[in-house]
Amino acid sequence: SSTTTRPRPDWEDRAYCVCMGPRLAVSPQQLRVLVPPLVATSYKGSSGKVGVVGGCFEYTGAPFYAALTALKLGADLSHVFCDEAAAVPIKSYSPELIVHGCLRGAPEVDLAEVARQADEVSKWFPALTALVVGPGLGRDATMQAVAALLLERAVRASLPCVIDADGLRCVLERPSLVRGARWAVLTPNKPEYGRLAGALSGDAALDPADGDRALLAVAESFRDEGGAGPAIVQKGATDLLCDGTQLLECAEPGCLKRCGGQGDVLAGSIATLLGWAKAAERSGRLPAGGAPPPP
Repeated sequence: SSTTTRPRPDWEDRAYCVCMGPRLAVSPQQLRVLVPPLVATSYKGSSGKVGVVGGCFEYTGAPFYAALTALKLGADLSHVFCDEAAAVPIKSYSPELIVHGCLRGAPEVDLAEVARQADEVSKWFPALTALVVGPGLGRDATMQAVAALLLERAVRASLPCVIDADGLRCVLERPSLVRGARWAVLTPNKPEYGRLAGALSGDAALDPADGDRALLAVAESFRDEGGAGPAIVQKGATDLLCDGTQLLECAEPGCLKRCGGQGDVLAGSIATLLGWAKAAERSGRLPAGGAPPPP
């Protein structure tokens, strides 16, 4: 099949990569190095252990979708850290998930209680290869405060993180949480991205509808002095992926019906892949700083 490459934008001189569908700039050969090899010495957990922070009384399906998708893609274990009111429903959905009902929402934020709840989750960080923050989290003040503290600790520990849904509110209120976080990925939908672009671009004249220019500006706002920062996956009819230096697009057709749960499936998938990428880099299968050049 033919490939389409858009010209480099004339407003900025930077690397500009394009991926149209599954066959271009990122080849199957490049992605294959991320997948953990199945060998006789493999053990439970060697293909990934993903944690999902989210799930409240109203929203129990979102963390289930994210955690189960991680397993379906290839991770060995999935944990869900949720509100105590959501634990029994989520446990009933699947025996494959490890569910911790260790969070407790409250409209008034007690910092000592926030720290205590965060401790119940972060003690598991050494046993995880990636973390998803946000699916079904809700907007309860205490749950949001716990999520923000966990995100801060995860970034400090270089634990790969995917920030989705209500977890993005933590970033919107405190962009410094993920500034310079190389192992973080933000996955905003259209309205969530619009709020990020409007608040973080640093350009009052910049409109989210400006497309590439807006996305690059938002991604750049998260980069530190050394050039490190999170990647942003702007979901839409054509998905755009940007880390502030290069831009990829995926125009592979998807389902035209946009129902609840699709973003959670994507978050769980990215978390698994992100954990695999870090393991591949650590083992030498993936060069430090990114994928190997195309063959």
